[in-house]
Amino acid sequence: MDDRKRRIDELEKTKQESRSSLDALLESFGENLYVRAKDMNLDFDDFVQYNTYLKEIAESNTSIGKIEEKNRRFKELIDSIEKRENEEKERAKEMAVIYRKMGKILLEDSAYNNFTFSFREQADTLGAKLESLEKRVLELESKEGGNVFSWIGKGAQGLVLRSFLTKAQESQEQLYANIGERYCAESRSEGENEEIAALTGELENLRRLSHAASDEILLLRNEKQMISAGYDIDGNPQKQIQAVKSHISQVREELRRLYRNFGAQASCIMDAELQPERKYFIDTIVTAEDGEIIGRAVRISQSIVDHDTAIGKLRASLSIDEEKEKIEKYQQSIRKKKTNIIELEKDIADLEDSVTASQARIEELQKLL
Repeated sequence: MDDRKRRIDELEKTKQESRSSLDALLESFGENLYVRAKDMNLDFDDFVQYNTYLKEIAESNTSIGKIEEKNRRFKELIDSIEKRENEEKERAKEMAVIYRKMGKILLEDSAYNNFTFSFREQADTLGAKLESLEKRVLELESKEGGNVFSWIGKGAQGLVLRSFLTKAQESQEQLYANIGERYCAESRSEGENEEIAALTGELENLRRLSHAASDEILLLRNEKQMISAGYDIDGNPQKQIQAVKSHISQVREELRRLYRNFGAQASCIMDAELQPERKYFIDTIVTAEDGEIIGRAVRISQSIVDHDTAIGKLRASLSIDEEKEKIEKYQQSIRKKKTNIIELEKDIADLEDSVTASQARIEELQKLL
């Protein structure tokens, strides 16, 4: 590889490092200068932009906070609703247990015969069925002996009987629950049975809790629906946050551009000529302590210029050699083509002589005709 190309690569790398250092230095310096002048009443365009950008970033961060808070609240609502619904399920189970207890007591207490009359036949049928099934299960379990086939048959029969027994028990429990619910629904007095009165009191307390929980769940669901409707309009909260963060990044990049420009102006390394009022303003906010920063900025900027100059010279030198190589190739091509022309002219002359000889031969032959 040509040493000049290697040197260009080295200079480009060094120049890029210098550019990055200079940009960082100017950004920090420019930002510091804007902060110094923030309380001044200035109408420079860049200060208007600076304040606008700061406001946009603050508003965007506030927006992110609101989205995050809304998202947190949405998750909190989901958890709260699930918790309340689970509590309601447990409360429903408690009420079902109480209804079953109440139904059984009502059936067993003759004082409530007028009320339980319509359930009596079903209760007696289930009771007889349960008694029969339980007896058959006991008989089957007490049965001994027999070969392996009878043992397998006994096991299968036992599974069937226990399945029937379980269903009958469930039907009986459901009947008790239905009786208890019907009794409470008809707003009957507590009557003579203290147990019924106590169970009715427990149910009333559970109902009050259930009603309060239902109202709370409704409010939570309404709030959740409102937030969800907002998601439908504005989109997924994570995408919202990402969009706002992307906007903040763009604004921060514009701010960095302002900082670099202001830092360059204050360091006197801007290409454009500053207006007198701008130069006067900069002189009022730049202090003696900034001299070191300005000096570093000037030195780095000059090194970048020097690198560009050196790179330009090396590239020009390479281009000159490339053009010389082209010239040599062109000249070689010209010489080759000239040689080809000479050879072609000789061939043409030979062909013309052949034509002349053929014409003379024709004339001689025509004399013989």
